[in-house]
Amino acid sequence: MTTSARMNALVPTSMGEAMHLAEIMSQANLLPDHLRGKPGDCLLVVMQAQRWGMDPVSVAQCTSVVRGKLCYEGKLVAAALYATGSVEGRIKYAYSGTGRARKVVVSAVPRGEDDAVSVEGTVEQWATDNKNWTANPDDMLAYRGARQWARRHAPEALLGVYTPDELDEIEPTRATVVSVTPVEYGAEDFERNLSAWLKAIEAGRRSVEDIIAMAETKGRLSDEQKKRIRDGHKPVTAEETEQ
Repeated sequence: MTTSARMNALVPTSMGEAMHLAEIMSQANLLPDHLRGKPGDCLLVVMQAQRWGMDPVSVAQCTSVVRGKLCYEGKLVAAALYATGSVEGRIKYAYSGTGRARKVVVSAVPRGEDDAVSVEGTVEQWATDNKNWTANPDDMLAYRGARQWARRHAPEALLGVYTPDELDEIEPTRATVVSVTPVEYGAEDFERNLSAWLKAIEAGRRSVEDIIAMAETKGRLSDEQKKRIRDGHKPVTAEETEQ
């Protein structure tokens, strides 16, 4: 058996084989928690590994779930570039600087070309809240740089694939609640419109609640104003009280 055949021994050749392998994988106790007992999710891993020509079990060990999406570790990106033949030779990493200014230049020759192309970035530009950016900045720069290179020069290798740091870079959407104090319905406008409202109620064209709801689209009615609409009369004047 050739080395290539040994490497691809677990790569399925049909959907039936992929589903069978996913079912078996989902029952493995040593599988990551987010895949255990989930043959459907395992099938996603199997199919991605198949596209890369890699061992599905090994790929599964390098996955995680971030914000509801299945993600693949950054180190898999370079492996996928090699496995798919997207680069000629090896990817090269050149480091310089220190601290937040630590920089990497990632260079590789795209398949079918003669000259290397590169991308570069610093910790300041790329770091997220992931603690590994503090503990292992060079590794994180390499993973991030390889992903940037692949997105730009070999996008077919990462089609539909997310790495955790990509989702870390996306700020969760938060709803902004704006508190608005309703404007009171003006007394003069109320007196001017009250007669027409009462006539509409008496004619059966509008109900009392319809009138109140309509009026409050313009301003908040006071309890007294609502009472006058419901009672259908003007307030008793001081002169009427004395009589």
